[in-house]
Amino acid sequence: MHMSARIFLTFLCLALLLPVVWCVQAAEVRITSDPADQTSPAIWMDKIVWTDARNKNLDVYMFDTTTGNETRITKGPKDRKSPAIWENTIAAVDLTYGSPDIYIYNLVTRSGRQIITAATNQKFPRISGNYVAWETSRNGDNDIAVYNISDFREVRLPAAGTGSRRSPALWNDRMVYADTSSGTSTIHLYDFTTKEDTRLTNDTSSQFNPWLYEDLVVWQDNRNGNDDIYMYNITSGVEKRITTDPADQRNPRIWGDRIVWEDYRNGNPDIYMYTISTGKEEDLTSDPAIQRSPAIWGDKIVWEDHRNGNADIYMYQAETPAGSSSAPGAAGNQPEPTPMPLPGVLPLIAAAILLISVRRR
Repeated sequence: MHMSARIFLTFLCLALLLPVVWCVQAAEVRITSDPADQTSPAIWMDKIVWTDARNKNLDVYMFDTTTGNETRITKGPKDRKSPAIWENTIAAVDLTYGSPDIYIYNLVTRSGRQIITAATNQKFPRISGNYVAWETSRNGDNDIAVYNISDFREVRLPAAGTGSRRSPALWNDRMVYADTSSGTSTIHLYDFTTKEDTRLTNDTSSQFNPWLYEDLVVWQDNRNGNDDIYMYNITSGVEKRITTDPADQRNPRIWGDRIVWEDYRNGNPDIYMYTISTGKEEDLTSDPAIQRSPAIWGDKIVWEDHRNGNADIYMYQAETPAGSSSAPGAAGNQPEPTPMPLPGVLPLIAAAILLISVRRR
């Protein structure tokens, strides 16, 4: 074989093998590299959104893990932050008019609008299906507001008790939240279809920061003298303690067979993961810097990471997809979450080219 042809084949083999090498090492992937802070990530399938400070004010950015494209979603001199995403809709806090309002952006039409403007504080938006929920202080205490995107109206919730309602989380037509009406913070479930509100926890200690996936609810629980992660199955009515370490575990998120959270057993917060079917707990981050604010969809876990001197967004790619292939109540069946590319056929192609090269010398 001519020398130039052999050189070309060698480079071709390297080009084919590089993606394989990258994928083998891609359990943990750095998503952002700008020296400004990128914080508060959220994820829906292959789309990651976060708050970004690279333009002096705060904007919402998005990264597509399938295409590798990063997109600036919001532009303007005022802050937009704390995004949440579901399908083609992003919800965020908007400070265009001074006080924090709630803003939604459509990825298909590439247009956005405010769905609430008020002189009081609106924060921590969540979105699932047709619903957007957030914390509001417009009634003089912390409460929850909900907006239906499909019919452009705010959803009327049952009257709050003597305490506050906060930390809403959504899954299609259900919402969980923390309620302090009983004197301590307890976890409640509200069904938008039946309009039923159900108290899920009865322990006299406080439970905070719930999250919801289908029939499974997780939260941060202080009953053991530190913050632990607990889980409740809505269908069976069974409650389960997930973490037992004496340090604090906070801000859980759940998707399918996996629960992730911030874990303080090593001093600074790290990201841990628990697999429900196996009972296996593992530390996803080994760097001694701060890792916090996890979010999960399928086999992708994202978080805010401070190892580079600023806050970046990192992603962990789990070994196999978790959970079911559809989200009940969403628009159509959703495909199984796709792992980062691992083209197993490429090594075979590369080996074949090398073999041909050697035989023709």
